[in-house]
Amino acid sequence: MRETASADGRLQQFVRGLFFDLQRIDGVKSLEIWNGVREFFDSFEKANLVKNLYKVALPLVNEACFGRPFVEHAAAARAAVEETVAWFVEDPARRLFERFPDPPTGESAEKDIYRLVRERLREHVREAAGDAPPLPPPSRPADAIFPDGLFDFREMRIVDNEMPYLIFTDKEFRVINGLAVVYLWLIDLDAAFCASLEALRADPALVGEYRKFVGKVHRESPLTFRGRKMDPGELSAHIHEKLKYEDYLDLFENVYRWFESTRGRLGAG
Repeated sequence: MRETASADGRLQQFVRGLFFDLQRIDGVKSLEIWNGVREFFDSFEKANLVKNLYKVALPLVNEACFGRPFVEHAAAARAAVEETVAWFVEDPARRLFERFPDPPTGESAEKDIYRLVRERLREHVREAAGDAPPLPPPSRPADAIFPDGLFDFREMRIVDNEMPYLIFTDKEFRVINGLAVVYLWLIDLDAAFCASLEALRADPALVGEYRKFVGKVHRESPLTFRGRKMDPGELSAHIHEKLKYEDYLDLFENVYRWFESTRGRLGAG
């Protein structure tokens, strides 16, 4: 009984950290990528690997898919991540460990692994997104491009994970981070992440705990409606409506403040 409770507590704590880490574009950990490929049989290591690949892929996806329905962003990210995982796992020695036999603990090795992963993901994102130009905004506002370049990482000055934010004030930092968090909600990153874990045969208990925690957090989000997590279309329409009478700087700054407060309150390590 005590061992079971301890294992459950470890799983819950791991999932909390996993969730909050995934909601940030920055903070890719090359060591977790290296460990994830080496220890792919371990669901915790596998989940960290997939998390980091999504974090690398998302700026690439945002640029390739900007102007298209958010569901296409999620589909491109998921395809690119899962194909990249399969590529590494198929021949880990030749594709990673011959070049990086030791864990990447120095800045140079960390950056080299990050760049290797980014270029591989870039190829898969191009394949998944195709070369078609962005679709014109449809007639329904909920599916249209947001005004003022909202959720366009280039406009938000999110460059990549080596230097993700070109920011000049504390308020800009909070607004841009809030925009990034909401973008991940709009593409329903958590659903794509769980689908990838299932496709890669992660422990069902881990996936179930993650989904449970997502529901708990989103019930408290400032962008929920009556305590219910909205699907991307509903959330998009809800934000469009809010932007009619709220300043977008305050709206997304408040999301970031809530996010940081919730992360601290729920004790993610």
